[in-house]
Amino acid sequence: MTNPVISVDRLSKYYQLGEVASAGGRFSKFLSLWRPETKLTEHNRDLWALKDVSFELEQGQVLGIIGRNGAGKSTLLKILSRITEPTTGTATIRGRVGSLLEVGTGFHPELTGRENVFLNGAILGMSQAEIARKFDEIIDFSEIGDFIDTPVKRYSSGMFTRLAFAVAANLDPEILIIDEVLSVGDAAFRKKSMEKIRDLMKSGRTVLFVSHNIGSISELCTSAILLDKGEILDAGEVGDVVGSYAKLISEDLIHGDGRGWHKNNISINRVWTTHSDGRDEQIFDLKDEIVVNMEYELHEDIDTMQSVMVVSRNMIEVFTSFDTDGHVEPIANRKAGRYHAQMRIPARFLKGGSYSISVLIGTLTDILIEVPSALQFAIEELTENTAFRSYKKERVGHIIFPGSWTTAQMDQDTDAGQLELAKGGT
Repeated sequence: MTNPVISVDRLSKYYQLGEVASAGGRFSKFLSLWRPETKLTEHNRDLWALKDVSFELEQGQVLGIIGRNGAGKSTLLKILSRITEPTTGTATIRGRVGSLLEVGTGFHPELTGRENVFLNGAILGMSQAEIARKFDEIIDFSEIGDFIDTPVKRYSSGMFTRLAFAVAANLDPEILIIDEVLSVGDAAFRKKSMEKIRDLMKSGRTVLFVSHNIGSISELCTSAILLDKGEILDAGEVGDVVGSYAKLISEDLIHGDGRGWHKNNISINRVWTTHSDGRDEQIFDLKDEIVVNMEYELHEDIDTMQSVMVVSRNMIEVFTSFDTDGHVEPIANRKAGRYHAQMRIPARFLKGGSYSISVLIGTLTDILIEVPSALQFAIEELTENTAFRSYKKERVGHIIFPGSWTTAQMDQDTDAGQLELAKGGT
């Protein structure tokens, strides 16, 4: 029987938005006398930031938490970090927790960097000797050695970020809670942070990671949950959960007036997918050809026009295609009128999963109309098993590319080495 390091059971957090009154409503009455034009109500609006959230996390798992702004992600992490109390439900954590919820969380502005390192270590339950052994490693990682004895109130946001992450990641937490840290700071720091997270994963740490960077979620996490309006909409394998998030996002985007999308004297009337034989379809086999169709209308002549389609998988752009690709000059001067454009995609180049297509029309200098996630389609492994092929769905990446390999034992002639590999098959 497993013993999860994190157990969340029907966790809920309730807020009363617009509530001003303190106990007995005395402050509310005082404020209304001070500003008689201000009409205060006892309850302006009720909000459940979290509603009956339940999940378990085993030792060594890395859980990605995704969702739109206001979905409840940060509220969940603050409850797990013991910053906020839940309204109902329980959250049980077994192990030392290191939290990085925002830049400088847990730092006292009047204390120096050195003093804040020892303060945070003490909060985690570490002895001074334990913190001292880790101190040089923390300073080296943060790259702020010259400022370690400066009060942190004088730090830049980048210095805050580097030291805060160094403290959270290097003080031997058994559980690490991170909110958007990898989206802050310069490229070099983000790369180093990701490498540190990988090291923590390999060492068996348990990590909860909130990010809008779907690439980081897909790369780093072993599982994911999707929060929306405080509730879990989906949970499980990262690719499947990210696919659910992509569909959720596409539902929020502009869908025109029922007859298409209109802007700058251009109307995109319809975007849809068909098989090569013209049949409407949204689910394709790896052996199929996907035909993406777009009907649009120009209400005036447009010079240097370009139609563009962007294909994305799990909210990560896979490739972009222009209707002027391959032209001697990337321009198309088009007269007013109705047009039907098609882009053909051999499905054998794409892995199984859910895809979305964004379309836009513009000129060499301006985007005239853009429709994000105008449609979605899926590729499924209907006729062949890819478990032992280069395009196995679970492998990192989105494009199928088996590559061309040759392997030869160096103390043998090249032809013999290649022959031996060919007999084994690829």
